[in-house]
Amino acid sequence: MSLPGLLNTAWMLACYREARAFGKATRSVAETQAAVLASIVRQNRDTEYGRAHHFCGIDGPHVYRQRAPLSRYEDYAASIGRIAEGHRGVLTRDRVELLEPTSGTTGGEKLIPYTASLRRQFQRAVATWVADLFRHRPSLRQGRAYWSISPAFGLCRRTSGGIRIGFDNDVDYLGPAGRWLLKRLLVVPAEVARLADIDQFRYCTLWHLLRAADLTLISVWSPTFLPTLLGPLETWHDRLCFDLKQSGKESRAAELRRIFHATSPLAEKLRRIWPRLTLISCWADAGSTRYLAQLQGLFPEVEIQPKGLLATESCVSFPLTGRLAPVLAVRSHFFEFQEIDSPERLRLAHELERGGRYRVVLTTAGGLYRYELRDEVEILGFENQCPLLRFLGRSDGGCDLVGEKLVEPHVRAVLDRLLDGQGLVPAFTLLVPVDDRPPRYRLFVQTTALDGDPPSLALAGGLETGLCENPHYAYARRLGQLAQAEIVVLDPHGEPAWELYQRQCLARGMRMGNIKPRALDAWPGWSAAFVPLHPSSRDPLHPRP
Repeated sequence: MSLPGLLNTAWMLACYREARAFGKATRSVAETQAAVLASIVRQNRDTEYGRAHHFCGIDGPHVYRQRAPLSRYEDYAASIGRIAEGHRGVLTRDRVELLEPTSGTTGGEKLIPYTASLRRQFQRAVATWVADLFRHRPSLRQGRAYWSISPAFGLCRRTSGGIRIGFDNDVDYLGPAGRWLLKRLLVVPAEVARLADIDQFRYCTLWHLLRAADLTLISVWSPTFLPTLLGPLETWHDRLCFDLKQSGKESRAAELRRIFHATSPLAEKLRRIWPRLTLISCWADAGSTRYLAQLQGLFPEVEIQPKGLLATESCVSFPLTGRLAPVLAVRSHFFEFQEIDSPERLRLAHELERGGRYRVVLTTAGGLYRYELRDEVEILGFENQCPLLRFLGRSDGGCDLVGEKLVEPHVRAVLDRLLDGQGLVPAFTLLVPVDDRPPRYRLFVQTTALDGDPPSLALAGGLETGLCENPHYAYARRLGQLAQAEIVVLDPHGEPAWELYQRQCLARGMRMGNIKPRALDAWPGWSAAFVPLHPSSRDPLHPRP
C-alpha cells in the first residue's frame, strides 16, 4: 500500500469510533440532543451568561428554553467586545482561542468566539464524514487531496486583549490527529492560502496541483471556486511546466506539456492531468445550484458530493454517501427549529416532519445560546430518527452567490453612507445579483439629482469598498469568483422605478401590504425587469482597477 493509502486508512480508522457513536445517536435523537445540551449547560453554568440565566437549575430542554431567550449576534456584541479585551468567563468557561470573522448585519464583520469545546463539536461531524467517505469510496484513500477548509482573509490580526482573529491556516480547523495526517496528505500546503497577492496564490496553488498526479479528492466551498482557479491555465501552462521542470519534476512537466498542447477540450485535459480524481466536495444547494453545471462540465466523470450546512458559528449538517440530503449533526450542537410560517412555534430535532421547512436555532459550546442562525432548511427524510436537511437559503433578506453572504442591513448601511457622502437623494435604489461569468452585483439608482452627468467614479468605487467590508465578499472578489459591482443609473424621466418594482412583486404573488422597499433583493430577474428604464446613452459604471 502507498504512503497516502496508509495515512488515509489510519485517518479513517481514527475516525471510526466517532462514526460508530454517531450511527448509534441516529437511533436516539431526543436522548442524544438532551445530553449535548446538558454538557453545554453544565460546563458554562458559572459564566456571566450562565449565572444571569440560572443555568444551575436547568435539568432539560424544556427548562432551558424557558430561561434562555432566543438571540441574535447583536445580543452578544458587548460580551464579545469584552472577550476581545481579554475578559474570561463571559460566555464560556473555556478560554476563547480565537475570534473567527464572518459577515455582519449593520456592520461588515462579526466575530464568532472559538473555544476548544466548539472545535471538538466541529471535529465530531468531520470525523463521521471522513469515516463514511473513505469507507464507501475506497479509491479516495489511495491518493492525496486538495482541501480549502477556512478562507484566508489576509494577515493575522489580534484584538487589544491579544486574541487572534481568524484561523492561521486551513488545517487549524481539525483536531491534532487530523492536522498531523492532513499536512502529509495535502497536495497544496496550507501556507499557500496565506499569500496576500491573489495571482501569486492562484499560481502557487496551480503549481502544486499540477505536480500531483495522485490527486483523488478536492474539497472546496463554492462550485465557482475551481472554474475560477483553473481559468488562467491556458495562459500560464507553459510557465507552470517550466517551473515544474526546474523543481526536478521533468517527466511530469513533459507529460503536462503534451496534454496542454493537445487540441482536446479542457475537460479532457483535466481528466488526463488528474486521472485518479474521484470526488469533489462543494456546496450544491440554494444559490450554489446554478453553478454546478459549469463544474460538472469541467469534470464530467467526477462525483460531486454536496456539502452540508456548515456556518462559521456551527456545523448544522454533513453528507453521508447515498443519502437524499446531509444529515443533522446531532452529536455536535443542540438544535431547535422555528416553523417558517409560525416562528413562535419551535420544535426539537426529534419532532421534525418530512417535508417541513424550518429556520435553524442553535446552542454551541462557543457561547451562542438559542442563536437564530437565519438559515432555512427542508426535511427530505431521515437516517433512522435523524433528519436529513436540504439548505434552502437565508431568511434575513441575504444573497449568497458564491459564499459572499451579503445581507440586507449591511447593504442598506453601505448605500446610506455612499449616497449621503455624494449628496444624493435617490428616489429608488436596489442592489441585485447578476448571473454573469463571473457573477456580480448591480446597483440600480433612480433620482432627479442624477439628471445630467452620471454619478462620479467615487460612487462606483465607494460601493465596492463598502461591500468589501464583508470579509466573505472581499475574499470572493480577490479570488475572482465575483466581478466588480456596477451601477446602472435608471432614466429619471421614465416610469418611477418603485412602481415597476411593485408591479413585478405583485406579478410574483406578493400581497400589496407586504411589499416594502429593500436595499438588496436576491431575485435573479431584476436586471431584465429594469431594462425599459435603462437610458440608452449610459452604460453601467464599473470601478476602475
